Amino acid sequence: MIVLRQQKRVEREEKILRQAIGLFVEKGFLGVRMSDVAKACELSMGTIYSHFAAKEDLLMGCAAFLTREEKSLYQGVIEADEPAMQRIVTGFTMNWLIAQHHPGLVEIENLSLMPSVWSRANPQRIQELNALHQSFFVLAQSLVLEMLSSELNGYAGLDDAAREELAMLLNHGMWGLCVGLNSTAQSGIARADGDQHEACSYKHFTTNVIHFLKGYGWNDPDPEQMFDACRAAAVKALVGHVWFACPHGFGEQG
Repeated sequence: MIVLRQQKRVEREEKILRQAIGLFVEKGFLGVRMSDVAKACELSMGTIYSHFAAKEDLLMGCAAFLTREEKSLYQGVIEADEPAMQRIVTGFTMNWLIAQHHPGLVEIENLSLMPSVWSRANPQRIQELNALHQSFFVLAQSLVLEMLSSELNGYAGLDDAAREELAMLLNHGMWGLCVGLNSTAQSGIARADGDQHEACSYKHFTTNVIHFLKGYGWNDPDPEQMFDACRAAAVKALVGHVWFACPHGFGEQG
């Protein structure tokens, strides 16, 4: 009986999260009230608050839900039978695609990183989200270490400790660069470019990431072609996903 109640609670919480994500995407975090979530779920306010103590707590739950979904997609890319560089670029391109086509989802994840949100969220949710982010970093770290050994030049003489430290710096730098480029592309100034927004964003993304990787010793003779191939692979990986799929027919060309 206790197990059945726990299962129903888990199912109800997932229903609340799915409805809340849709509302946050449609109206923005500031435009949604907890009563809107209760109405969409056909649940009482008391039931909603029995799961989430505040709207910020609900936001953290939504971010963790989306991060788990992303992690399952990245896991598939990482396990593909491709060179490490291609797998990691495909993963980062997936991140770029999600930012381009689902800015409302990225806004949820970005807001979940704000200390003002943490102050009103359940500490367990904060720990859960931090653990998910750390697991992402660990996945990427294994690929970066592989790249240092096989696809980046100049590091053959490093011992294991130096290689691990360099991989950590490269990993942090690449994530930071991609997050920054995505945030810039989503800004109001960038969106004022209208029809040129997506093409410009892709050029900014590829050019900056390629130069970043070249600084670490990457010497691919045709990096743009490789990035275009990774973009097609990223689109394919996202196909059919309830939250992250790209528009039909997108992704063949930059």
